[in-house]
This record gives sequence, C-alpha cells and structure tokens, in this order.
Amino acid sequence: MASFKTAQASLVEAKYEGGIKVFLESAEDVRIFADHWFSHTLDRLQFVSAEGEQSGGGGCQVVIAKVKGFNDKGMTAYGIVDRDVLLGDKKPDLFWEADDEKFHAASPYGDNIHVLRCWELENYLLKPEAFCEEISRRASRTPAPVVTAETFLEYAEDIVQLTALIAFLVSAGKSSPSTGFGLNSSNLANDINQYLTGLFPGEASVNAEEETSKVRAFQQDTDSPKEQWGTLVRMLDGKRTLMRLCHHLSSSLGLHSIRPWEEMRGCLANIIASKGLVDSELTELIDDISAKSLRNDS
Repeated sequence: MASFKTAQASLVEAKYEGGIKVFLESAEDVRIFADHWFSHTLDRLQFVSAEGEQSGGGGCQVVIAKVKGFNDKGMTAYGIVDRDVLLGDKKPDLFWEADDEKFHAASPYGDNIHVLRCWELENYLLKPEAFCEEISRRASRTPAPVVTAETFLEYAEDIVQLTALIAFLVSAGKSSPSTGFGLNSSNLANDINQYLTGLFPGEASVNAEEETSKVRAFQQDTDSPKEQWGTLVRMLDGKRTLMRLCHHLSSSLGLHSIRPWEEMRGCLANIIASKGLVDSELTELIDDISAKSLRNDS
C-alpha cells in the first residue's frame, strides 16, 4: 500500500512542478539530454529517469508505464525508449523496418512515446568526428591519430554478428551474453556457435544468419564510408559497439585512457554538442515537445 501512496504522491507533486516531463530509461540518459544536449530547454522540459531512486530499475517498459500514468491523470508527459523494446514486445516487423518514415509513422505506443530509430541512445554517440576529437585531445603525440567512418567500418563485421546474436536471443526469449562477450576473441563466429549450442542443446542448425542479413540490410549501398556507417549504426547494439570501438582503438593507438567506454559517453556527448552534431531526429523531437509546452502555457 505504501508504494501506491508514494506513486500517488509523486503524481500530485508533478502536477505543481514546472516543465513537461520527458521520461528516459536511465539516469545516464538524463545526463546526456539535460547536461550536454538540451540544457537550453530546462526552463520548459524536465528530463526524468525512469530508474527513480533505484539504479537499474528503469527501462523501456517503465518509461511507457510512467507516461501512461501521467497521461491518465490528465498531465502531459512524454517518453523516449530504445528501439530494441520492439524485439521484447514481439514486434519484429517494425523492429526491422529500414525506412525511417514508415518506422516513426507506426507509433506503436502512442503519440507520446518516441521509439528511437537507433538500437539505443549510445548509438547517437558513435560519431567518428567526436571520437577523433577526443582521441586528439588525449593523445600526446603529433600528428594526432585520425579516426574516420572508414576506421569504424573496419571493426563492423564482428559488431554486426554480435548484434544479430542479441536480436536472435531476445526474439527467442533467451538470455543474452554479457556486454563484453567475445571482446578478446580470435574467432567470434565460433564463440557465438558455442553459446547458441549451450542454449539450444540437441537442436541442429541454430544460428543467427537471418538476423545477420537483416542487420546488414540497413547499411546503405554507397561509396561513401560516412554514409555507410551512418546507416548501419542505426541497427547495431549501441553499448556493445561503443565498448568494442573503445577497446579496439585503445589497443591500436596505445591510448589506454579511452578503454573505459562508460566514461567516454559524457566526453563524446559534450563534443557532439559543441560541434552541432546532435542527431536531427533528437533535436526535432525535443523542439517539438518544447513547442507543445509553450502552447500549453499560453
């Protein structure tokens, strides 16, 4: 009963707080939005972690539930959730939709819940320009190392395989390996086969080949590495991609300070903001919500 009273109290308090609430999945997501990318909207919007006071207690479903709770009480609230929620909710056709316009037009959770066109928020940090600047800042030699989209594509094949594995496992309702699975592997394909064999003993030909092809289908067929990476990155597991890029670049450049991938999130977010590289999907979304808040006030 106490939890119900607490929930009711939070709704009452929210009614008298300034700014429209925008629920995000975690406290880290809130830091990126509120501290780095959209601090100029904080007089109108309030970015809130679905985790509350319990670390790890957030996630897509909590965001969806909280927004519904507010809207049902007549209070305006919005939510932003990762694309991978569609896998867990058994919406594979929409999850694998490569056309961004068709994807957003679907609005599977209503107009107040925005499903990211990328796997998760970390994907929006995976910009070669941001990595290049951060590495240049940390490197103690000249000329500073150069990191480009072509550099990222050199590491893409293992990431595609790993992403396909996760997509297959989530769709099958099976547990996923740790974020660092296969990071130091000399034969990732073999490690993936062994993992699947352990989860599906006695079943022949269990693999993620179909999912691998679907991930690759997101990569635009063009001669431009920047465009290739920009389209492929939508459908890569964001956290695992960030971890692997930091690991590989750290090893190849001898720059160990970039290996702690979780610490890199804030650094990359800051550079992306300073260079005006925040993805247009996000800027247009926040501008739209902010404009609605102004209309509500008038």
